[in-house]
Amino acid sequence: MSKEMNWTLDQLLAFVTAAELGSFSAAARQLQKAQSRISSAIANLELDLGFELFDRSSKFPVLTHLGREMLPEARAVLNQCLRLDSRALSAANKEPISLRIALDEALPLETIHSIFSQVGDLFPNTHLVITNGSQDDIAIAIANQKADIGFMISNSALPPKLTLQSLGYFKKILIVGKKHPLAKENILSLAQLQQYRQFVLCNRSGENRENALSPDHWDLDSYYLICELVTQNQGWAIVPEHIAKAHWFFEQIKIAKSDFLTDQLIEIGIVKRLDSPSNKLTDWITEQMRHLMDNRSI
Repeated sequence: MSKEMNWTLDQLLAFVTAAELGSFSAAARQLQKAQSRISSAIANLELDLGFELFDRSSKFPVLTHLGREMLPEARAVLNQCLRLDSRALSAANKEPISLRIALDEALPLETIHSIFSQVGDLFPNTHLVITNGSQDDIAIAIANQKADIGFMISNSALPPKLTLQSLGYFKKILIVGKKHPLAKENILSLAQLQQYRQFVLCNRSGENRENALSPDHWDLDSYYLICELVTQNQGWAIVPEHIAKAHWFFEQIKIAKSDFLTDQLIEIGIVKRLDSPSNKLTDWITEQMRHLMDNRSI
């Protein structure tokens, strides 16, 4: 006769959060519960499953072999519950009284802001909070429920509770400073580029950088800083076209051609939590963004 399982979603949430944060105390802080409740929830889950999920012999708990195997299964169950909550809230047609939107600073913000000028007329009872930041800022804000939705350039993996819906792609171009030695060439080869420093986008931890083509490269977390260094003839880079053509950069750079690079594209999408419900406002903003992308007006 098979054993009846009596685990709860709270136990799974405690297990997954502790595994992701590396300690029971950190999980307690994030879930706003006493550490004893987190410890008890995980212990009861282990008792019900019949094996230990964590090795507690050192200062911080470490997943056991079976714990590592159970973690993706537990995440899948929790994510499905988040989707169920989202569908239920959408079905109830609850409209937000406020909406917090996070925007990637690498997007053409002046044009995107034109969308929000219409929100006051169409959704007069909704309070908007709009913030700007890096890719990391956007993902972290939404994962920590500091923002409801975000629009960002996709460059790295998202936290497990987030999902990104693609809205389209920007073109990326090769740029050099007008006084850089490479600016004298009409068509650049890979060998020529590899003789000089390349600037490559990374996250704020200095990780998840884009592919570097030159052995001499710097990793920076802002396309704007990259373009600024290119205008100072410190190196070359491949950046979104709309940033390179911004008025404060464009007169000081040369858009270069190469004999090996095909069209370079970068994805833009809307990112939100799996449990974030759809509503008329977020759907409308998403469609406006998609319309701008389709018409390449940004």
